[in-house]
Amino acid sequence: MASVSVILPAPGDEHVSASIPAIITAQPLGRKKISAIFFDLDNTLYPKSSGLSDEVARRIGMYMSEHLRFSPADADKARANYYKTYGLTLTGLMIDHKVDVHHYLDFVHGGVDLPKFLKQDQKLREMLMRIPKHITKWIFSNADLGHCQRVMKLLGIEDLMDGILDYLIMKEESKPRPQAYHSALRMAATGADTLPFEETLFLDDSLDNLIAAKALGMQTVLVGSKTDNPAVDYCVADITDIVQVMPFLFD
Repeated sequence: MASVSVILPAPGDEHVSASIPAIITAQPLGRKKISAIFFDLDNTLYPKSSGLSDEVARRIGMYMSEHLRFSPADADKARANYYKTYGLTLTGLMIDHKVDVHHYLDFVHGGVDLPKFLKQDQKLREMLMRIPKHITKWIFSNADLGHCQRVMKLLGIEDLMDGILDYLIMKEESKPRPQAYHSALRMAATGADTLPFEETLFLDDSLDNLIAAKALGMQTVLVGSKTDNPAVDYCVADITDIVQVMPFLFD
């Protein structure tokens, strides 16, 4: 049995390293070649404790209530079902209620006062700048392009990514559907015929998304929580903790 490296905060400590037993990939990551890194956006590049995801969830409920006449209880049930079935509330609403994607996104994401929840993150910026330039960096998000760009700008990292794969490109083939990951590799394979999944690293706060990524061969990091699921190679409390668990990335 191998052990997966975990960085999670303990009460009174900012960051504490620990090791929990887990069955992970047959070969620990070690210094496996990494040619591209894919970062989820929400609750990954910034912590869930920011409150932004709660505000987005609140606005989804508002949209369903104001525009589709859902009761709060029915909206919660429908959202849970859509997430389980499609990975996104929006996909279910488009299928069952013919919701216009731009109208929905303008209300849910466009209506959020982002500066109330996010600010420039110098530690995140410095971490990203330390990644060697031959390793490309991509946003891989089920949110829309405008939301991704606004969040990146507030965090102060909009100039550090090589590109964005967003919902408006993936649509019904968003994470965790396999086609989303194939789309990500095609995007990152600039100047190359192919990019092996095994040469990519994916960081996300969603275990479901990481399980799908690992099934294709990607190296995986769970951000914001811990698990002993074999699909996860590393767990970190904060995305900048990858400096500690994967120091070879920053040589």
